[in-house]
Amino acid sequence: MKMLGIKTNLKIDWSRLAWPIIFLAVIFISCNRKVVSEDYRHLKDSEWHQDSVLVFGINITDSTKIYNLSLDVRNEGRYPYSNLWLFISIIPPSQKEHKDTIELTLANPAGRWLGSGLGDLYEKKYPYKQDVFFAEKGNYSIKVRQGMRTDNEILKGIHDFGICLEKAY
Repeated sequence: MKMLGIKTNLKIDWSRLAWPIIFLAVIFISCNRKVVSEDYRHLKDSEWHQDSVLVFGINITDSTKIYNLSLDVRNEGRYPYSNLWLFISIIPPSQKEHKDTIELTLANPAGRWLGSGLGDLYEKKYPYKQDVFFAEKGNYSIKVRQGMRTDNEILKGIHDFGICLEKAY
């Protein structure tokens, strides 16, 4: 092909590209097959009021499977603490509520944020319930409330909060 006096040869060797493309496709598909449910809540203006409850729903269709439940936190660099206390309630279809109080460490002792960051936003996935059975089939509610002691009852610097339910194996 000749254009404007420049000779170009646009031959692509597809056989050399096929294996890397197939490899990446298999990895992408296999990684996503483990995720049963993933959901985030964006906190307006990165403010989480002490009375605000984030509610997530998951549907368990197979009570014989083993699952991993993780908590995902996206915090801003302006977050004033190195940790985050949470009050968590898991409510199964039978309505017998299970409550937890947990602490997540967001920064190391030197003040460096854990997880990955882009600009001034940092994200970390925290294992919460690992290798767990959900005894009942059906819809579960997961309620999360922040438990930090702040002067004005508003926690600033948490951008998003989410949960991820994955098949363990």
